[in-house]
Amino acid sequence: MHHSKSCFAAIVLMGILATAPALAQNADMADSEQYKACLKLAQLQPEDGFESAIAWRDMGGGEPALHCVAVALITLGKYEEAATRLDKLASESTSEADIRAGLLAQAGQAWMMAGNLQFAWRDQSRALDLVQGDPRLWIDRAMVLGMAGEYWESIDDLNKAIDLDPDNVEALIYRGTAWRLLESYDLAKTDIDRALVLNPGHNQALLERGNLYRVAGENDLARKDWMTVIENSNGSPVAESAKANIEKMDVQTDKN
Repeated sequence: MHHSKSCFAAIVLMGILATAPALAQNADMADSEQYKACLKLAQLQPEDGFESAIAWRDMGGGEPALHCVAVALITLGKYEEAATRLDKLASESTSEADIRAGLLAQAGQAWMMAGNLQFAWRDQSRALDLVQGDPRLWIDRAMVLGMAGEYWESIDDLNKAIDLDPDNVEALIYRGTAWRLLESYDLAKTDIDRALVLNPGHNQALLERGNLYRVAGENDLARKDWMTVIENSNGSPVAESAKANIEKMDVQTDKN
């Protein structure tokens, strides 16, 4: 009824650029401000951002400039090229372990967007070899495992994330989704209910609660949650999933 890969893929689309590693931590203030400005341009006007980052790189901008080039490529949808550049940057970086882990995590996200789950898993595992205590890194790898249909392994990683950060709404939602796909509906509902206590309006949690209502035959409650998602975020990947679920439910209800 609900395609597992799309459940995880929709989440990936929602936040790939949410956390860029802070490569300018040790630079002087002028370089740091230039880095922030470059990243902003790379995300808002990526063609201009790409050209600006290349020019900065050629003037000796170092790792921050190289990272900015990759961010512009991600925004332009050139995921494979961005991932390749991020891999190279991480391998050659002289920055601290947490920054290199952040680069590998972002490379993993770009590989996910390119559809290469094997390379995404590889980079996320490398990031975890460097840094064990960041829940975001465990969540990233869990998403790839979920997209690959490896739900038990995904839950193992999400358990680690939740051990580190018990109120991590994102991890609870992903784990709830994995439990549903394993048909462990009570465990799924426990995680989704907890996520909605922590963040009552979270669209992905509402989408997932709607999925659970649909499984239980509570079609009116499912429709209510999905309509809320559509009203809150029309045009987003999560809203498109809600629309598709309503259409499927209506077709199946009509047949019955």
